[in-house]
Amino acid sequence: MARGRHRSLQVSRRSAADRVGASGATRRKRAIAPWVVVAIVLATVVSGTTFGYLWVTGGCSGSSVQLSIAASPDQAPVVQSLADKWQKDAPEVDGRCAQIAVRAVQSAEVASSLTPNWKEDSGEPRVDVWMPDSQVWIERTGARPDVAQMVSGEPSLIATSPVVMTLPRPMAEALGWPDKTLSWAELAQGRVAGTTWAKYQHSVWGPIKMGIGDPRASFPALGTLLSVADADGDNSVTETELGNALLLARASTVEAVTSDAFFANMKKVTNTEAGLAGSGPFPATEAQVAAYDNAKPKVPLVAINPDEGTVYAEYQYLVLKADWVDSVRKKIAQQFLSYLQGEEAQRAYGQAGFRDPQNSTQYAVGLDTDLGMGSQSTSEARQLPDIKSVDQTVGFWTALQRKANVLAVIDSSGSMDEAAPDGQGKRIQVVQQACLRADALFNPDTHVGSWRFSTKLDGDKDYQEMVPIGPVGGNLPDGTSRRKALDATIYNDLVPEGSTGLYDTMLAAYKFMQAHWLGDNRLNMVVMMTDGKNEDPGGISQEDLIKQLKATADPDKPVQVVIIGYGPDADLNELKTITQAVGGNAYPAKTGADIEKVFLATLIGGQS
Repeated sequence: MARGRHRSLQVSRRSAADRVGASGATRRKRAIAPWVVVAIVLATVVSGTTFGYLWVTGGCSGSSVQLSIAASPDQAPVVQSLADKWQKDAPEVDGRCAQIAVRAVQSAEVASSLTPNWKEDSGEPRVDVWMPDSQVWIERTGARPDVAQMVSGEPSLIATSPVVMTLPRPMAEALGWPDKTLSWAELAQGRVAGTTWAKYQHSVWGPIKMGIGDPRASFPALGTLLSVADADGDNSVTETELGNALLLARASTVEAVTSDAFFANMKKVTNTEAGLAGSGPFPATEAQVAAYDNAKPKVPLVAINPDEGTVYAEYQYLVLKADWVDSVRKKIAQQFLSYLQGEEAQRAYGQAGFRDPQNSTQYAVGLDTDLGMGSQSTSEARQLPDIKSVDQTVGFWTALQRKANVLAVIDSSGSMDEAAPDGQGKRIQVVQQACLRADALFNPDTHVGSWRFSTKLDGDKDYQEMVPIGPVGGNLPDGTSRRKALDATIYNDLVPEGSTGLYDTMLAAYKFMQAHWLGDNRLNMVVMMTDGKNEDPGGISQEDLIKQLKATADPDKPVQVVIIGYGPDADLNELKTITQAVGGNAYPAKTGADIEKVFLATLIGGQS
């Protein structure tokens, strides 16, 4: 999945402009006492503000100028080492003494923090050159109008590393590796189904666990998510294929945001069996696995090219087009780029387990083939989907991670027994299927409850509780899984009967959610699905409903109200009048897919 691979392999010889992280003091170079040099180095290392700080030795007599590089953490040590060597001979550019500061920072963090308004006194590190682990971060950043110009230069590809599935060797062998190619989707299905290691004669390891990481923060996580979501490999992710992302989201149990965090946790393992019981498949680059294994850890990991195909991390070099990147810094950046593209630097990257820009392992060392590393085949390399699909998939993932507090209120009046607008069965059947699919969207920690409504379902009440509100991943008092209870009542209890007691039900639902409001940055909401308008002459009027809704609303406890008007009989103007009284909205739906879209967009935050 290396987007624009052929284009990115063309080495850019043009200088560009970037953004910098630590300001370099202007000073003339003179003889420095050894103890001063040591003090400078120690102070810099201890401070941790940059990965390293390069000072100029004898030979350059001009004032200093510093180039600040933000590099992904996995390659930062290599970049630092190469910067040390490059600067060893005191390079001079336009009469200035060149210095380089290398800062290890996640690519996603740089992508979100870049701004054209950076000032030296802002307290934020300056970035002149950005070295992310994938061009996708550059493209996503370029979609922001305020920084598009800053990242519009042509990046140069420095190195690559395949994104692999990594897991402890005993686990991989138990699953059939190396004779069997492992699949993320297959493992996720097993995890969701509750498969344990007992199936593979290792019951002591407990339930199968797996992790994905956060695709908003980690390229290995993002690349894995996209390769699984884009199941047909056509470089786009359809709405149907988003279900594959749902599968991964629900299967992920190993809590680590990035592969760096995963390896940090694995390095702490002192007991092999305990390490195996707490571990499982996780996405990482081949270079990261090599670095981990070469340190001789307690639990060695293997690198597996998954059945979905291999995505490549592509380490780019981009000079930002920013006001603070003056002509001298551009020249320093260009000279250092030329050095990085030379054989000495390529061998240094290879020494650290990286492949060259052509995905070749010609310089790579330390790739243990017995642990699955060093495959020369590039036929399985996959292209990244288009940026629209990337954003859509990440947005979907974001929605799946969001915790909410939701009361679903479903119309079961007699009219729901009529034919669906698109002719696909009865209205109630379409709504049932849409509800079942929506149920799968919920994070296990999300609180969900369900009501049905028509008229006089519970004495004079037009509504009736089907499942009490609580964690969807938890159980009811009788031990029944709440998710299974939700699905069962949707199938069995939504029996069309009576008229539409919309007003009384909406007021009761809103008051209920105010009384059961939850903090913790949750989205508290009432989602009502109806195919008609109020048909309860004995109930409150629309005027009274709106008046009471406004009186009940608490600005410190916001409850979002969304009404989905399904079919031609739903009065959208009436529904909007109701929801807008408390800051919500109403949306039309002609199909079950429309219902799902509104629900998902609400979770993401796209509807208001």
